[in-house]
Amino acid sequence: MKTIMKKINTNRFPGRVVMLVACVFCYATLLSAQSDGGDEDSGKSEAIIECRFKGVNNRTIVLEAIVKTKEDDSYVRVEGTKVNFYLTDDDTEKPLGTSISNGRGVAALYLPENAMPPGIHIFTASIENDPRFIDSREEVSVKGSNFNMSLESEGSARQVHITLSTTDDEGNEIPAPEVDVNLYVKRMFGLLRLSEDPETTDEDGEIVADFPEGIPGDTSGNLIVVAQVEEHEDFGTLIFQRKINWGIPLKIDPIQNERELWSSRANAPLYLIAIVNSMLIGIWGVILYVVYLAFRIKKLGRKDDSVSHAH
Repeated sequence: MKTIMKKINTNRFPGRVVMLVACVFCYATLLSAQSDGGDEDSGKSEAIIECRFKGVNNRTIVLEAIVKTKEDDSYVRVEGTKVNFYLTDDDTEKPLGTSISNGRGVAALYLPENAMPPGIHIFTASIENDPRFIDSREEVSVKGSNFNMSLESEGSARQVHITLSTTDDEGNEIPAPEVDVNLYVKRMFGLLRLSEDPETTDEDGEIVADFPEGIPGDTSGNLIVVAQVEEHEDFGTLIFQRKINWGIPLKIDPIQNERELWSSRANAPLYLIAIVNSMLIGIWGVILYVVYLAFRIKKLGRKDDSVSHAH
């Protein structure tokens, strides 16, 4: 009886081995299938998109997407990445266009005013089928708005009038209260803030602010006044700018155009130009003479070698 039992147990062992091999084979096949499914994104980095909305003078809409990726525990902006922009309305996604990120990692798409009718809209920026990055997308929700600025003067008083309105669910125009608006004057290399704190729209969506005196303008006294709503949660960034001659005219001093030591480089004194150019010519002359002597020495050395070999 014992011998029979041994034979029975021995005969069952190969079956268990077959089952074990089959399980290992299935597991390896599953891992291979998962690996093959991930080959599409293997070796690609993750990109981060920041989508922004800008409205300029109620005429131009600018969609901006800032593309970043992580390198050495810090995020850097990426150049040369194609970004697709979409508008989502009523659960339908409408393509708006594409743009390539510039040296600052910003991809910008310019749209006309009629591209955004009244209401709430969702704009999407996405990276698709990029050889460097995994597909990613970011969206921003924006409410339609009407942003205007007028400049008025009464005697010596100068005022900036701003109105901001939006639409309700029924499409009726309503004021937008309690929205911060910053006032600037455009300068050559940036914006000059007119007040430390932003102005805020009242219950009628309006702002009346005094314009300060004594700001320099161009030769005709012209200034560019800028009103800006910055990254509002409902309206995004809104910009309105107007040109007006409220500045102090720039006076060009004729003395600066004279050839003096303190004048600009274009008006340097003639004797100074002659001295500097003479020094440069002398320095380069010495350098060229040294090079000429070096070639002469090398040539004489070759002649000496040929004479010695002849003897």
